[in-house]
Amino acid sequence: MSTALAPARQGIPFRADPSAKARAWVESFIRAATVRVLSRLQKTSAESILRDTGWHHDSLTGLILRAPVEPLKQADVPGDSVAALMLLAPQSAAAKLFGLAVKVDLAGISSFSFPLPSNFTEAKFVIEGEPISVGQGTFAGLPLGPVRKVALIGALTGEMENLSAPVASVIIGHVLKVAVDKGLAKVLFSADAATEAAPAGLLHGVTPITAGASMSEDLSALVAAISAAGLDAESVVFVAAAEQAMAIRLAAGPLFASYRVIGAPIAPGTIIAIATDGLAVAGDGIPVVDVSKNAVLHMSDTPTDIGLPAVAPDPNVIATPAVSLFQVDAFALRCIARVTWSAAPGAVQVVNSVVW
Repeated sequence: MSTALAPARQGIPFRADPSAKARAWVESFIRAATVRVLSRLQKTSAESILRDTGWHHDSLTGLILRAPVEPLKQADVPGDSVAALMLLAPQSAAAKLFGLAVKVDLAGISSFSFPLPSNFTEAKFVIEGEPISVGQGTFAGLPLGPVRKVALIGALTGEMENLSAPVASVIIGHVLKVAVDKGLAKVLFSADAATEAAPAGLLHGVTPITAGASMSEDLSALVAAISAAGLDAESVVFVAAAEQAMAIRLAAGPLFASYRVIGAPIAPGTIIAIATDGLAVAGDGIPVVDVSKNAVLHMSDTPTDIGLPAVAPDPNVIATPAVSLFQVDAFALRCIARVTWSAAPGAVQVVNSVVW
């Protein structure tokens, strides 16, 4: 009696998780920040906290902690320095937009002019043996840099000193996420001119397009303006206020899949179209976290020096409210990173006060 062989079962092929390395880096970075904070608060070594928490097996956490004397290598960071900063708030509008932009490494360079061709000769079919045409066009420089410092200080109560490291890491991670999310979006999607402190907002110098009577009219006008500027309209990303972002997603459905829609904390009724092929971003270092328990802080979103000397006839100026962290049993968490961006002429278009 013969028996037929049963067909071999074919397993599901393993697919690597493309975001696994990024998540691991974020976890290691938050652990390193937590260890740095707790070691200062508890006046103990970072190594002892790593041992107590069991995090000493995380080699990347150890690398980050040693960074001042043993700098990280580029291979230790997923993607590049800009991506590392954005990973702290991966769902933020700035992070999503930067993930699609052209990334430039400015390590060791103050600034760079990124060449963008306009009206460049298109490729043509050529008969065998015939000469190939030489591309002609105009190259416009897209200035990028120098990188600017993005910084925050968050004041937390001293009671966190008695929390376990895993709990403290949740709090610290949340503080960093919120700060990156709000701080970058406020400048990135503004119409502010460049200053000594910050790059120009993407809307600086952009003339708004008059709002039309419908969603399709407004979105088409934005894409047409970008295409007329000589940029690839297929690279367009729409950044919209929350209400308009939801309206676009609901109305367009899967047929809109070739265009990305990003909701951002911008003015209601605002739609920004950005050709990511004409947007460049750069950064020159991973975020650095430090902590102090003895500082005096001006508790303000627009801080000034704690004390300014008198300029006759005015008296001395004292910043208020000022808080001594030592006196109130608190500590300050400070995070500093460096990033910059630049958009090509015509790469950003905007419609304000849409009616849908």
